Amino acid sequence: MNDKELIKLVRKCRLADLGDGMDALGLVNMGTMRDNMRPLRPGISFAGFAYTVKLVPAKRDVKVCKDIQEYYAELDKWCSDTYTFNGGLTPESCPDMVVVVDMGGYPGGLWGSEIGAASMIKGVAGVVLDGACRDSEESNIEGVKVFCTRRTFNHVYGRLENAGVNVPIECAGVSVKPRDIVCADDDGVLVIPYERAEDVLKFAIPIMEDDQKKRADHYKKLGLKPDASLDRMNTK
Repeated sequence: MNDKELIKLVRKCRLADLGDGMDALGLVNMGTMRDNMRPLRPGISFAGFAYTVKLVPAKRDVKVCKDIQEYYAELDKWCSDTYTFNGGLTPESCPDMVVVVDMGGYPGGLWGSEIGAASMIKGVAGVVLDGACRDSEESNIEGVKVFCTRRTFNHVYGRLENAGVNVPIECAGVSVKPRDIVCADDDGVLVIPYERAEDVLKFAIPIMEDDQKKRADHYKKLGLKPDASLDRMNTK
């Protein structure tokens, strides 16, 4: 199975199905991020291959700026380091990519309305931050797909600096390697090791289909109209 086919099938499944598939392989609790990793708003879901980023607390001081032009110059210099990962976000790869950032839970606002919109233009599938998002209102208006462990108004300026891109990281209690599969929905975030993904799907898909059959019967008894959740293989 090629990567395009793999991620397409993963996106058909709920995290509940994928998590059950992990359990069936003996991977109980593996890949499950801490429950403080939450969506910026209800209804966000995505899946893609991990593009990993590591940021660490800064060990250098910031300059006292005398005017806005000087501040912008300093900000640009700082961000050219902290946002080094932007160079790998190409329109060709982004639709199947989830940016996963290890910030150690630091409350610096790496993601916000501007980078959120720019990443949407490139087609990034989603973002997972063990740290903070800011500009929450505007990010929600734009439809930015972010899961994070904190909210803040603070920038990363003076607070965080680059420590690696596409390297193994720890994010919200889970080890993540580049190209692992990262899935998110209202229930949380799950990381599936790339090399185990096909095996997980062998369980997750029949589990999902069995659930759909049972719920379709419940729908009839409850007088509910069928919806897309009863036929995810053909509608998502």
